[in-house]
Amino acid sequence: MSDTYQIDENSCQPIDVERLRNSEQVSHKPKMLLLYGSLRARSFSRLKTEEAALVLSKLGAETK
Repeated sequence: MSDTYQIDENSCQPIDVERLRNSEQVSHKPKMLLLYGSLRARSFSRLKTEEAALVLSKLGAETK
């Protein structure tokens, strides 16, 4: 079973890096920094942030 079972794989298109580029040539994936505000083990903001990281990774971004 996929870890992103709620996402329709056919609806997700990889990030088109060519569309994101300006006149400069970038050789890396888009980088996303995701922040959350709680350090609790069962923090809902942390869980949402981790879910967003999974989705962005599936779309081709590098997340941290």
